[in-house]
Amino acid sequence: MKKNCVIIGCGWLGQPLGIEIAKLGFTVYGGTRNTEKINELSQLGINGFKIDFNEQEISLDLSSEQIQTTSLVVFSVPPTGFSNYGEALLTIAKLFPQEAHLLLTSSTGVYKEVNEIVHENSDLDENHAVTKAETLLLHNFKERLTILRLAGLIGENRHPVNYFLNKQDIPNGLAPVNLIQLSDVIQAFLTVIQEKKVSQIYNICSPEHPTRMNYYSEIAKHKFGVELSFLAEGDGKIIDGSKIVKESSFQYNTSIFEV
Repeated sequence: MKKNCVIIGCGWLGQPLGIEIAKLGFTVYGGTRNTEKINELSQLGINGFKIDFNEQEISLDLSSEQIQTTSLVVFSVPPTGFSNYGEALLTIAKLFPQEAHLLLTSSTGVYKEVNEIVHENSDLDENHAVTKAETLLLHNFKERLTILRLAGLIGENRHPVNYFLNKQDIPNGLAPVNLIQLSDVIQAFLTVIQEKKVSQIYNICSPEHPTRMNYYSEIAKHKFGVELSFLAEGDGKIIDGSKIVKESSFQYNTSIFEV
C-alpha cells in the first residue's frame, strides 16, 4: 500500500500536522470545506481537496485510486456544523481501505466535570458530540483506531488568555488549567504514526497545571501588559497526560508558559 495520508479538516491543527506528516514520506491530501484554501495547501506541499457536507451526503473530491491507496486517515474537523458528527465521521471512515490507520482528534472536554485527576478510563459525558463520535468509531474500527484527546490548545495566534483580557473578577481562579502546546500535539501525532500505536486512547495534556489565576495573570502581564483579576474560588479536574509518555518515546517538550 502506498504511503498516502488523508487529513479530514486541514485547518489550524491539520495544516501544520500535514506538513510534518509529509516529512515522514507520506503523500498528504488535505481536505477543506473552504475552496479558497486549496491553493494555499498546495503551496505547502499538501494536496488540497474539497469536502462537501450536507444532510444527505458527504463528498470528498478524491479519486477512487487516491482513496483506495490511503494508509492513514486523520480526522481533525470539529463537530461544529454537523447535525450528527459521529455519523459523518463514520461515513467518511468507511470509504477508506480496511487496513488504513484511523486517527481521531478528540478533546479532553469529553470527560465529566469532576474535582479529581482524570485518566483515559475516567467517566465521560455521554451527551457530548465528540464522545458519541468516539463511541461510534470505536464500535466499528477499534482495532485500527487511535484517539488523541487534546487539552486546550496553545500556538501561533491562538491562546485562551485572549478571552480574559477585557474582563474583571473572573470566576474559578483556583481551578487548574489543562493546556497543551501545538508543537507537542504534532509530535504526539507523529509518534503514534511512526510507532503504530493503534487501538489506543491517549490524553495529550501538559503536566503543568497552575491555577487559572496564576497562569493567566502571568501570561496577560507578560504578553499584553494587562493586569487580570480573578476570584479566589473554584476547583476542577486535572487531565493526566502521562500514559503516552509511558507507552512510547513521546515527551512533553514545550512549557505552557512559552508564548
